[in-house]
Amino acid sequence: MSQYANILVTGASGGLGKQILYQLVKEGHRPIALVRKSSNTSYIDSLGLEKRYADLRDQKAIRESVEGIDAIIHTAAIVKFHGNGFTQQTGINVMGALTLFRAAQSAGVKRFLQLSSIVAVGAVHRKTSRGALVDESTEFNLRHLQIPYIMTKRAAEDELLQAAQSGTTELVIVCPSINIAPSRTGDDRTKSRKTLGRAVLPRIANLLNLVDIRDSVRGMVAALYRGRAGERYILCGDNIPITDLIRMASEIAGTHPLLVPVPKWLVMSAAHGAKLMHTLTGGSKLRFYPDLVRLADFDWAYSSEKARRELGFTTRPLKESLTDLLTNNFCGTWQKPE
Repeated sequence: MSQYANILVTGASGGLGKQILYQLVKEGHRPIALVRKSSNTSYIDSLGLEKRYADLRDQKAIRESVEGIDAIIHTAAIVKFHGNGFTQQTGINVMGALTLFRAAQSAGVKRFLQLSSIVAVGAVHRKTSRGALVDESTEFNLRHLQIPYIMTKRAAEDELLQAAQSGTTELVIVCPSINIAPSRTGDDRTKSRKTLGRAVLPRIANLLNLVDIRDSVRGMVAALYRGRAGERYILCGDNIPITDLIRMASEIAGTHPLLVPVPKWLVMSAAHGAKLMHTLTGGSKLRFYPDLVRLADFDWAYSSEKARRELGFTTRPLKESLTDLLTNNFCGTWQKPE
């Protein structure tokens, strides 16, 4: 019998939220899904799970949603790296998380698992710390970038840790790296061949860390049960140069792009041009922007030694995950169960 009879999962209609529901059900739990009234809940309904409705900005609805709950896995957030979304992201990523945590404290919730991100921990500056790995003790060094998502995810951690100093609700924070997961269509082979099939692609030496969503979600559930209160756990996979990642993915996809170096000033100029064009034309989604280029000053290289030691966290080889993804054989997910 689980020590947490009633587990509430926020953001349950999102891709990550649904994978968490899938894993919990697979392990014998009957989680409760917290969603907005406008959310698509077809997958949740297919599992026959209880749904509760609340917006993170609605304090009354939040208080009602945590009644009778033993543990919370909080995944709901706005993920946006560019634009003027600081106010909006602060309202959801910081104040929403804090509102939920305080409601959990008042309701006697035993444990609160905050889904954060590796960007809230920091990164390796290529000029001063090249070759190092970021772990849970690394000093945060990304505040100067003023990127809304990074700032608000870090602020949420700080505020929650402060709030957890009083009351009995235990806080555990998990910071996954970039999740390898199927797209909404599930046809990632076609999508990858279109991208990797280009004649020329940029050669990028920065290190990147990716983790299979099947592994990171197992790590999250393990942290819910075995993580130490007040601690942060990095859930990451292999560190790999982006150039090597492109080569590995191209080999799997059967493509042969030519990788060529591109000066940073040229990339930044193109990013400013893309942002200007987006502003002038009112495009729906900006995919290439200056803040993204600034991230190239860092290696995104991490260590999960603490999670491996304390949670029993394990990951499969990166090539195995990419092969599953790019051959449309990503089994063991809510989209394609085992």
